[in-house]
Amino acid sequence: MLAGLLGTLVGAAAIAGCASDKGSSLRPTSAPLRGMVYSQRRAPVLDMKVTWVRDGAPVQSVLSDIQGRYLFADIPLGRVTLQFEKPGYEPLSWSFDFNAPIEVVYVRMSAVSELLDAAADSLHDRDWAAAGGYLARVRKLEPDNRLAVFLESQLLDLQGQPAQAAAMLETLSSGPDPSFAVELALADLYEKKLTRPDKALEHLKRALAIRDDPDLQGRVDALGKR
Repeated sequence: MLAGLLGTLVGAAAIAGCASDKGSSLRPTSAPLRGMVYSQRRAPVLDMKVTWVRDGAPVQSVLSDIQGRYLFADIPLGRVTLQFEKPGYEPLSWSFDFNAPIEVVYVRMSAVSELLDAAADSLHDRDWAAAGGYLARVRKLEPDNRLAVFLESQLLDLQGQPAQAAAMLETLSSGPDPSFAVELALADLYEKKLTRPDKALEHLKRALAIRDDPDLQGRVDALGKR
């Protein structure tokens, strides 16, 4: 009887072991990974390149669609690293735990235009540190971005550094694309803060060559009489 009982227990254990092994084998080890990419304005981003990276090396890349959606058909569950990049956007690398096939990975990206808008808003609010931070991020992506240079010159002027602001604007004035705003800003700096009426007159004339303006013509006439 004891032998029969032991046989029953062994058999039960074997069945339990098989059931456990079967359950373990049914657990998925990989799954599709779905996500969506948005801008800071919460608009979907088309053609964002999303790259799955494993052990520091790219494995697969996909592009987001018109609704910002992207899909990797089969990604191992566990720690996952994705890189997001598109011209005109700040790149992003993100590592996270991917544990369930129903998870959707939402990512919000920063466009250069959004960073410039944030910098301009920060200047208006007199938050110099925030403005400088946004402009540094833009210059890292686009070192020669003209609007970033212009806003940085405004920041220098507002911080009490008009000579440095003028020097920065001069780099734009001497470039291939004339700008009314740049010439007017330089004229204001030279006339009102740097006491250089000759330079103010020079840039007022350049501004008038770009756009006819009676008020500017009046300033030119007044400076010409000094």
